Amino acid sequence: MDKNTDFKTIYNKYGEMLYRIAFVYLGNQDDTEDILQDVFVTLLHNTPKFNNDEHEKAWLIRTTQNKCINLLKSPNRKNTDIDDIQIQADDDSKDLHIDIIKQVIALPEKYKSAVILYYYNDYSVTEIAKILKISKSAVKMRLKRSRELLKIQLEDYNNE
Repeated sequence: MDKNTDFKTIYNKYGEMLYRIAFVYLGNQDDTEDILQDVFVTLLHNTPKFNNDEHEKAWLIRTTQNKCINLLKSPNRKNTDIDDIQIQADDDSKDLHIDIIKQVIALPEKYKSAVILYYYNDYSVTEIAKILKISKSAVKMRLKRSRELLKIQLEDYNNE
């Protein structure tokens, strides 16, 4: 199999997942697409040797997260107003979805990574611990604290 075929397979397999991760970090479609392109250009030009599919997937996720964090830290980044985020959902739940995404984006980095991997990409606590290179108990604590923060921020919905 040639490199182009491998690349297309990898892109088709992980592209949507990586897009979601980057979007939750950045909240901006243009920046998200730039990050996704950058991740796959890095993969194409500097393909590391992967032990298996899980190693490949973890590398892509970690690279995406790192590039998002670097972009967020960049002094030249034009910040998007969080109210400009576009979410596709039915009208009944659109406001709730938008508010949840806004609050996830506003979480501190260490909590945001765990939430994105667990709730948006269906990773187990064990898998997240490997990806983030932290203990399982640290992942559980980050998820717990994230839920507590989100519950406080979204308490208006609990009262409805």
